[in-house]
Formats: sequence, C-alpha cells, structure tokens
Amino acid sequence: MLVPMAKIEIIGPKNDFFEVVSLLHEQGKLHIEDLSRKISSGEVPLQRMEVYETQQQDQEQMEELLIRVRAIVKALHRDDLHLDPAARRTQYSELFAKDAGELANEVTAVIEEVEDRTAELATSRTSLESELSLLARYEPILQKIQPLAKQIVTTGAYESVALLVERRYKSALELLKEELDKITHKQCEIVSTDVDENTTAVIVVFSKTYSEPVHKFLAMENVNQIRLPSSFEDMPFDAAYESLKERQGHLPAELEKVSIELEEMSKAWYLRLMTIRDVLIDKIEEISAIPKFGRTDYAFVINGWIPVKDVEELRQGISSKWGDDIIVTQTEVTEAEYGDTPVATKNPKAIAPFEKIIGVRGVPRYGTVDPTWLLFIFFPLFYGMIVGDVGYGTIMLSVIVWLRLKFKQNEVIQMATSIIGPAATMVIAFGVAYGELFGDLPSRAGWVYPVTGSAYAWLADGTYAWFGILPIFHRVAEILPFMLIAIAAGVVHVLLGLVLGVINAVRTGQKKHLKERGGILMMLLAILILVGVGQLAVLSGTGEIAFQLAVAAIAIAGFVYAIKGGGVMGVVETLESFTHMASYIRIMAVGLAGALFADAINQIVVILSPPGSISIVGILLGVILHSLHVVMASFSPMIHALRLNLLEFFSKFYETGNQPYSPFTKTGGEERV
Repeated sequence: MLVPMAKIEIIGPKNDFFEVVSLLHEQGKLHIEDLSRKISSGEVPLQRMEVYETQQQDQEQMEELLIRVRAIVKALHRDDLHLDPAARRTQYSELFAKDAGELANEVTAVIEEVEDRTAELATSRTSLESELSLLARYEPILQKIQPLAKQIVTTGAYESVALLVERRYKSALELLKEELDKITHKQCEIVSTDVDENTTAVIVVFSKTYSEPVHKFLAMENVNQIRLPSSFEDMPFDAAYESLKERQGHLPAELEKVSIELEEMSKAWYLRLMTIRDVLIDKIEEISAIPKFGRTDYAFVINGWIPVKDVEELRQGISSKWGDDIIVTQTEVTEAEYGDTPVATKNPKAIAPFEKIIGVRGVPRYGTVDPTWLLFIFFPLFYGMIVGDVGYGTIMLSVIVWLRLKFKQNEVIQMATSIIGPAATMVIAFGVAYGELFGDLPSRAGWVYPVTGSAYAWLADGTYAWFGILPIFHRVAEILPFMLIAIAAGVVHVLLGLVLGVINAVRTGQKKHLKERGGILMMLLAILILVGVGQLAVLSGTGEIAFQLAVAAIAIAGFVYAIKGGGVMGVVETLESFTHMASYIRIMAVGLAGALFADAINQIVVILSPPGSISIVGILLGVILHSLHVVMASFSPMIHALRLNLLEFFSKFYETGNQPYSPFTKTGGEERV
C-alpha cells in the first residue's frame, strides 16, 4: 500500500535554524521540499536560506577529504570483512559530535597515516596482477616459438621476426618468401615448424638494412607477429622464454606478500575509514540542504512531507526542545499536489520484492492504487498458466530454494528468488491442473487416462483425470477451450485495469481520465452483455430486441464518453483495449508450444527405445532436452507474463509520480548503498 503522507511546514527564529536542521537530520523522517524554485519564481514571498562562508569552506574541505577517504576505502575493501555494527555506531556518534575543525583534524591524521602506504600497496598489487596476466598470455606463445628459435643463430647484421600461422594457411609461406626476397634482394630466410595440430611457428631472418620495409610490409599484410613485452623485447626468443618462466615463479610470492599487508591494514583501519566516510557524507548533506529552505529577515521556513504516522514524533521532538517558539503545521495533501508528493510504499515481506519490478515504470502517483499486490497475484498466475508442468516447476522451485540457502547474504538473489518463487509454485499448481509432468509423461505412464461419466461432464469433453480421481484440463487435447480461457483471463484483467483506472481518476480528481476510462469500461461491459445475450438467444431461440438495443446504446454512449475524455487518444485507448484482450492468447500459444515441445521430447525417447522398454541413450537424450527446455521455460514465459501485466494491464490505470520518498536522514553508521 502507499503510505499516507502529510505536508509539513516548520517556522521558527533564524537563530534556531541549524539546530532544527540537525534534529530533522537525526530523526530522518522528513522529505524536504526544495523551496528554491518557488522562491525564484516568486511563488512564495521568501528568500533562500544562505550558507555562511565558513560553512562553504567546511563543505569544500570535507568534500576533498571524502574523495581521499573513498579512494583508501576502495583499496582496502574486502567482501569477506565483517564490520561490527555496534562499534560502527559508537564511532559514528563520537565523530559526528565533533565540530568541522576537529573532524577535519581527525580525518587528516588518519589519512596521513594510511594513505601513502595504501596507495603504494594497491599500485603494487595492480602492477603485479597485470604482469602475471601479461606473462600468462605470452608464455604459451614463447613455448611454441622458442624451440625453433634455438635453431637460428643470428649476427649483429641480421634481425629476426617470429610469426604464428594457422596450419591451414601454411602454403602461403611460399608466397611470403617470394615477397620478402623482392624486398631484401634475397637476403632473407624463413624457418618454420608445426608446434601443434593447429599452429605453425615461423621465424623470418633478414638483413637489418631492410628492417623498415620488411616491418612495413608485414604490418600492411596483417601478419600475426609476436611482439614481446618491453622487458623481453631485446632478448632472443629462447632466452626470453627462460626469463619469463623465472619471473612467473617469483611473482605469486610477491603478490601474496602485498595482499597480506593490505589485508592487515584493512583489518586495522577499514571500520574507522568507513565510519569517517559516513560522517563526511552526512555533514556535507546537511550543509548542502541549507539552500533548499526559505527565510525572512527573522525566521526560517522548512517545508516537506512526512508519513502521517511520524508527524507526532516530529512535533514532540521539536516541542520538547523549543516549546512554542517553533511552529509545526500539518496541512492536508490536496489533489493538485498529488503529482509532487513523494511516494513511499509499505507492503508485507512476501509482496515487497515486486516493488522492484514496479520501479521499471517509475513510482506510482500518490493517491492512486498501489499496483504491487496486483503484480504479486497476476505475474505468478500467468507464468504458471503458460508453463504449467509439475516436473519443471519442481526443478525451478528446488533451484530457488538452493539459491536462497546458498546466498543468504546476497540481496539481489534473495529478491529475485522471492519474485520467481511464487511463480514456480504456480507452475506446479497448473501442472497438476493440466496433468503434465515433464510433458505427457503421466498419460504415457497411465496416470492420466480417459474417463467417462457425469462426474467429469463439466470438462470440455469430460475425458481426463489423474488416477481416475482428480479431474484435469488437458490443454494439448483441448486447444479451443484453452484459448477461450486465455482470452477470458485477458477480458477480466483488462476490465479490472479499467475499474482501477476509474478509481484512480476519482481519487486524483482527473475528470478527463474518469470520462475516458469510465467510457471504455462502460462500452466493453455493454458489448460483453450483448455477446452473452446473443448466445442465450441462440440457445433459447428467443431474444429481447429492446433490451439488446438499450445495451447497444449504452455501448455507444460509453464510446462517446471515452472520446470526450481523451479525444483522439480516447479512440486509440478504446481500440487498444480490444487488442490487449486478444493479446492474452499468448498464454495459450506460448504455453501450448512449450507443452508440445515437452511431448515431442518424450516421443523422441520412445523412438530411440526398443518396444516395451526405454534405452539408456533415450533417457540421456530426454534428460538433456528436458533440461534445456526447463531453462527456456524459466525465461521466455517470464517475459510474456511481465508484458501482460506491465503493458496490457498497467496501461489501463497506472500513473507515475514525480519522486520517491527520500527522507533527509543520516547513515547513523549503518551500511550505505
């Protein structure tokens, strides 16, 4: 649900301003309204609160210190390092209580003690890691070329170049020799050998007199020359290889020594540096917020929004310190202000992860229906309808449980699995309803079989059941009913979206939206009634013409209302509503394609097996193909289920706000994203 917000105005003497701001920062509940725009436009008769020169200097100094602290924190960061929350809060309180001068001295002392050595170690580690990576890239190349290099003896008058050539292009070496002979006047030799099944090593020896034209020719022909790192480039290839292997042997120990020292520094300083970072951020934010407030010659004015439930805490905090000297006024948020009101959501733990998906479309407009719980219901429902297989759903759910247990501290994985978990559960539920377990395995095994009798007459044909007990809807055999169910789901979903659109329009006082969405809803409902009456007339052989004409008139009136509300867009929205309903056929199409693919896999297993039994080859192939299908079923249907919700459904009612609720708050020494 969207958290009810209250608009707050705080007025008091200017000499109490900074203490009030500090209190608001400490409470961390007020979303500040930036008054500078309204002041500049003359909308409010106030002046901007000014930042003192000393405060500006303090801010600039702290920003410089923060840059240096962040660089040290980055160098000392370790994923496995756990910081004691209690110690972090204690250090935060001690540091934040210091004035700007004392804080700057404290931070500067810490920086001077650790910055140079940390930077030196971090640079050394980066350099050693880069060198290791570079040598690892050149080692196999030199290993291939150096045996051939030992066969070549060059004097100071000759130069050599090493090449690697794919064996399939080995015949081109003769052409290369002819061209180089022309350039060097036959003062050139080429020696080659196959170093493996794919590569030929080549060394070209030529007179240094022709060094420039030879290198120019090789560059123009894009020949794959071996260019050694600068520390080895003047060595013969065999000597370079020996030096490289020796260096590779020493580097790991050097890197380990640097890493150990960095780890020790991290243990000693990381907590202190992280706390300093948090304090500097909060101090800077407190000064940066000052120009957002208004003032007169003698008073300050602070405007903002706060959750209604926190208003009393704010009043008591100010009253207990300043009594009646500072006035806190709560005003009701009007419909005209809904677009600018910051939006906060509060949902149960199971529903909250779906807020991240909603965020793709932006925060909902204040005063409207929170769509999070709707996505929580319909996304798993449609996903389950599409995949609908007990076997696939069980595998998905097992993987999800494993991921949640394995990565308990990974917030991204925990959030993703919280979203996909209900969807996988619905896959199992619909798998039971469809009678599918890795496709048509139940019917092949005799667990699902034809049944006759009145107990199953409510089914399309009354023909299928699990073990003769539980009725199922076999979607592969009942394609037309499955398609009708998908369209019916679309009709209900779109109509619900329009109903919510009407509710939102009433809540926000948007008359045009009310006419447009209300008119479309009225027209669609009238058309559905006409279709239903028409079906009854066909079945009974009679029909009330007057009633049908009246309903048709309502449908036309609804269309007119939609045009009045939305103009041309009203026509577009009306047509889109019909296409959106039809779009839900994708539930049938994608689901049926997946079910047929699973059935085809089982048929392949049968074909590869002797009559009356199953072969090992068939089982292995079946496992591989079903595994591939599980991966496909985990992603493709998800896109369709999200589309039906975020596009077809949300377009009927969802309105975005301008800003999420972002209170003016301290880190308090807690983890900051």
